[in-house]
Amino acid sequence: MAKTTEKKPEYLAKIFKDYGNIISNGLDVLEEKKNYKTISISPAIDIALGGGIKEGSWLTLTGDPKSGKTTTAMQIAANCQKEGRPIIYLDVEGRLKDMNFEVHDLDPSKMKIVHPEDTPLPAEDFLDVAHKLMSHPDYYGGVLIIDSISSLIPAKELDGDMTPGRAGLPKVLSIFTKKIGQLLPRQRGLIIAVTHYIANTAGFGKHKMSDGGNKIQYQADTRMEISGGGERVSAVSPWTSAGGDRIGQVINWKIICSSMGPPGGQVQSYIRYGHGIDKTQETLMLACDLGLIQKAGAWFNCVFMSDCKKMAKKIKPEVNVDDEEALGKAFKFQGQDNLYNFLAEKPELVKFLESSIKEMLNG
Repeated sequence: MAKTTEKKPEYLAKIFKDYGNIISNGLDVLEEKKNYKTISISPAIDIALGGGIKEGSWLTLTGDPKSGKTTTAMQIAANCQKEGRPIIYLDVEGRLKDMNFEVHDLDPSKMKIVHPEDTPLPAEDFLDVAHKLMSHPDYYGGVLIIDSISSLIPAKELDGDMTPGRAGLPKVLSIFTKKIGQLLPRQRGLIIAVTHYIANTAGFGKHKMSDGGNKIQYQADTRMEISGGGERVSAVSPWTSAGGDRIGQVINWKIICSSMGPPGGQVQSYIRYGHGIDKTQETLMLACDLGLIQKAGAWFNCVFMSDCKKMAKKIKPEVNVDDEEALGKAFKFQGQDNLYNFLAEKPELVKFLESSIKEMLNG
């Protein structure tokens, strides 16, 4: 769509002369925003968010320690690397381990890790380095991960004694969010801010709240919190195989707000140790919920195969795919692990399922 052209009155011409081309027609801005790309996290989380995350935005991931926040951030980084986006990781906590890089498709050689080796770095310096990198054309469209906001220490506290109080951090964060807030939409990058829960000492409301101050929450376009759903749903629960081995963890995310969909949704994400977010498992569970895979006891029937008979024929040429009974028997599995292993070896089927799920949910 061509930009709207109109003759500028004298007062507007003077503004353009003094400040540059800072005023645009509303339709031009709307069209530009529509062209912003969507960044994917995982099949289940994308659906809960209304599609994913828009570039040029800010995401916060909040939860207790060891609950999967860093792995989720690294998964987003891996997804963005596929699009050629540069990755900057602020290792504020100084506890980045080799296991944090065990995310499928993540290439550590194409990441810039900011971590002081000799002396601690105050919050002002961490955030100044981040702003300078994100401002450079080499990092346009890039992803900045701050892990974590909760561990940033302003210079006054770092150089002072052990007297408690974090009065300086909100001011530092306020300046950073204002500066980066104007930059981010122009360079179409993404900021992922990892925060922890802290005790709510106000005496009212939730007993836990997100750390980092109000400025971070106001700045965030998308906010996700790892939160339980009462007695029946834990915030984080073990994920075990049929043999009883612990293979990962199931995370219950609550969508506080989203740049692409309504707030308030909850979704389960599956993190497999040594792999990251298991997109095959998420797709499998969604397909079961929507009836694309029918579960009866320990048996799983892939009824969706009747809608992709060409793929079915390619996978099992000996089956008469026009015979619904024969097709059903051919793609019936005992135990979820057997079904998972089958789908994991057939990425084209997983993509077909993802597409079918989106079509069903979008009506």
